[in-house]
Amino acid sequence: MARANKQEELMNTTYVVVAENGIDTFSMKTVTTRLGVSEGLIYKYFDTREGLLFKSFVAFEAQISELMKNYAKETIEGETLEQRRERIWKGYFNFLLENNYKSLFYFEYRWSYRYAEYRKMANSVNSEYYDSMQEFAKAILGHPAKSTMDRENVSWVIENTGFYVKKVLLGDMEKSDEIIHKVYHLIFFGVGALAG
Repeated sequence: MARANKQEELMNTTYVVVAENGIDTFSMKTVTTRLGVSEGLIYKYFDTREGLLFKSFVAFEAQISELMKNYAKETIEGETLEQRRERIWKGYFNFLLENNYKSLFYFEYRWSYRYAEYRKMANSVNSEYYDSMQEFAKAILGHPAKSTMDRENVSWVIENTGFYVKKVLLGDMEKSDEIIHKVYHLIFFGVGALAG
């Protein structure tokens, strides 16, 4: 099997293991046991546990960035900014649901101390994080993130979307068009918007 395929297989198993058991108990041995391969194999591709987690996170973040890049390019004649934002957000929400294990892993990582370290590093170099945030801003805000407030708004959308995606994936909330519409309004317009 080619090197890229082995790496992808190891990362895909990492997504599943973290989604099922959480990030703090994650071990490389769990991945190799699940795949039925020697523990030495994983070290050919990833130096450390944290390296495997980091590369897995960055790989899925790149997929999200690509999704947002495509959304940012898409235009529908006569669509208002509000309609466009809702269409894009719903597409993002559904993408996360379709990529269930990757999404659960992604938010486990974002909600751990590792993400703060990643952001520090990412802010100092041209990174997937910066590209992802800009693509998300263009798609959701209609323009690149130009200020701290723009970046905070994008983070707010990402974090709160993750919260509701996790609720659906874990069976704590049903997935219906009505519920998704309400979640969209809650994230973008607050509790007051649900009354209308």
